[in-house]
Amino acid sequence: MNLPNLLTILRIIAAPIIAILIWRETSNAQLIIAFVLFCVAGLTDWLDGYLARKLKIESHLGRILDPIADKVLLACVLLALASHYTRDWLFIAPALIIFLREFIISGFREYMSKENIIINVSMLAKWKTTLQLAAVGLIILSMIFTENAFLAYTSIAALWISALVTVQTAYDYLKLGLSQLKH
Repeated sequence: MNLPNLLTILRIIAAPIIAILIWRETSNAQLIIAFVLFCVAGLTDWLDGYLARKLKIESHLGRILDPIADKVLLACVLLALASHYTRDWLFIAPALIIFLREFIISGFREYMSKENIIINVSMLAKWKTTLQLAAVGLIILSMIFTENAFLAYTSIAALWISALVTVQTAYDYLKLGLSQLKH
């Protein structure tokens, strides 16, 4: 166990705590705590990779856990947020796009690894995760500042932008992987 892997594991542990704070939200204080924890968890996504490279302690476990931690964090929080946006297709549609992509591409990458084809994470996929984290953070923030319509619209627009980038990265992975299968 090293520091980068510990940060990744802490992100996984934080995810359901953040989700529960959002889902069972009874006060702005809970949402503020959820927002702060979410921001810290989001920063660990960058920090664990940075530390692993800087300290030269990159590990196979870290390469496996990091994307899982991202997916767990986003899935838990999106599900909790969905309890507040039950009839809002402007939230539900991009959230479903994000969910579907993550399941499909995770399964595809697993299948490809069994075929001894490794598909490395692209720079756009890294930006996709950053955009998703930023959009979800903005949505939590808009729940704190409910009177700010600009923030509410901006957060949903950011979620849609991240969903579009999510679709693009799925297409890129599938295209690359399928072309390598043909060889």
